[in-house]
Amino acid sequence: MSYPPPPGQSPHNPYSAPQQPQQGAPYGYPQQGAPAPYGYPQAGMPAYPGGGMQPTVSMPGVVVTARVLLFIAGSLWALFGVILLIGGVAANDALDDIPGVGAAGGAALGVALFGLLIGGGLAALHIVPASMFGRGRTGTRVTAIIAGSVNALIPLLSFIGSLASSDSAAGSLILAVLWLATAVLTIAFCSMSAAGQWFNRPQY
Repeated sequence: MSYPPPPGQSPHNPYSAPQQPQQGAPYGYPQQGAPAPYGYPQAGMPAYPGGGMQPTVSMPGVVVTARVLLFIAGSLWALFGVILLIGGVAANDALDDIPGVGAAGGAALGVALFGLLIGGGLAALHIVPASMFGRGRTGTRVTAIIAGSVNALIPLLSFIGSLASSDSAAGSLILAVLWLATAVLTIAFCSMSAAGQWFNRPQY
């Protein structure tokens, strides 16, 4: 004669360990709760926006390219300011040896210092947000777009001036087109949805 299994044991495997009853539940019911619906975070797992989606951990290619372009543009602006300063100092020293034109040397040095200030400011406008792409938020992205817009304005004016002038050199025209293209690419890459997802990702 077979006897019914003790309470809490499976009728198919009478030798299995008895299950502990849940507090407040009838004896013999399992303690484990029902599985969560699909798309909801399980117990013990971190919940991310978007129904359990994992955050982006690698920088998208368009963001990396925009960062490189910002670093290059900032370096060129810094180099431009240094060259202006060297030229202004050299012109000041050369004109000081000529009687009657000492004021022109001072003016050249003043223009060079102003150019160094402008070049340093534009260099910082490009390099600072580019260096913050790893941990920056939406403000970093907006600053990068502003830097690209400012960087596109100067070659655009130079390109328009080259088209209006009949004796403009082809080399300066090509340089202006390349400069404008890199600035436009920086703006476009920072405006893409992949860039928005990167700068709006959860950071812990």
